[in-house]
Amino acid sequence: MAPVATRPLRIALLTSTRSWRGSTSVFAVLARGLAARGHIATALLAYERVAEGFRAQDLSAVTLPVGHTRPSAARALRRAARELATDVMLVDKPRDIRLAGVASLGRPLAVVHCLSTPHPPRDWLTRLAFRRVRLTVFLTEGLARSALTEAPFMRRAAHRVIPNGVDCDVFRPDAAAGLAFRRRHDLGDGTVLVAVGALEIEKRWDLLLESLALLPPPAPPLVLCGTGALASALRIQAQQLGLDVRFIGQVEPPHLVGAYNAATCVVHTRPDEVFSLALIEALACGRPLLAAEGGGTPELVGKSGILAPPGDPRAFALLLQDLLGDPSRRAALGTAARQRAVERYSIDRMVRDYGEALEALWPT
Repeated sequence: MAPVATRPLRIALLTSTRSWRGSTSVFAVLARGLAARGHIATALLAYERVAEGFRAQDLSAVTLPVGHTRPSAARALRRAARELATDVMLVDKPRDIRLAGVASLGRPLAVVHCLSTPHPPRDWLTRLAFRRVRLTVFLTEGLARSALTEAPFMRRAAHRVIPNGVDCDVFRPDAAAGLAFRRRHDLGDGTVLVAVGALEIEKRWDLLLESLALLPPPAPPLVLCGTGALASALRIQAQQLGLDVRFIGQVEPPHLVGAYNAATCVVHTRPDEVFSLALIEALACGRPLLAAEGGGTPELVGKSGILAPPGDPRAFALLLQDLLGDPSRRAALGTAARQRAVERYSIDRMVRDYGEALEALWPT
């Protein structure tokens, strides 16, 4: 076993993303967990509204002008790293790699890249900055293999596979929460589908709506939890297809638990999803799910969910129709889902794996 750090590390978590869910919320969980291990964690963020999410959880957050790859952004990050005496900097987006690469020049700063996109960055500037990366964290074994094949330059850094985690005490089977959610949104006692994620083009909710339109009428209501640029377009599509879609916006975890538990089935159609937070939350809630078979989803779900050919609305509709008509299968999938989440995707496991990886970068 590699030696580990024997003093508290000063860890910065840098992301220039604009939204809270996804990698940003994972960084917040990591910040809290690393602090519990005795380290000092500070989020470095480009947007104040994201910083507010960290501060609302009593986490240290600093906003910096790092939303673009500019010399002024690199200087601001370098100053912040010096003032915080940062030992390790976790980075998210390609621009974060570029800025951290400059900030680490001439300093014993270990840069750790957390890859959360289907394909690795390959532009020349990021490739140059990647020389400063000490460790890359991949979410799945499949993503590690494909990224290292697409971008061989990434092999110069060490790498580990650390799946994201979910709070299995918060996201859990809860029939009362599901019933309360149904009543709050006037969903009745019948079949309800739930989908969670940003209303953005990469999620391919248009394919989901096409699939629902192929079900024998009337299609069950769909509750879509999330916000994004495609909200208006998706509303229009749903209306044109004659579907009952409830757009309820961003949902905070206490109510999101109710949404999952209200679902007869959780559905997800992004064909190249790397590692869906929504899917591990659904697993933790013990819900049957149907998802597009692409990206990291097969590795995430295993045999605890149903996988559909990506980009094929008709195949998705047929599999969904079969699942909705088979309550015993849904119950078996729900049991397997909860077990998989507890065994593989706990927050404790994720924080422990990250802690050990980062501590090994600063041995005595």
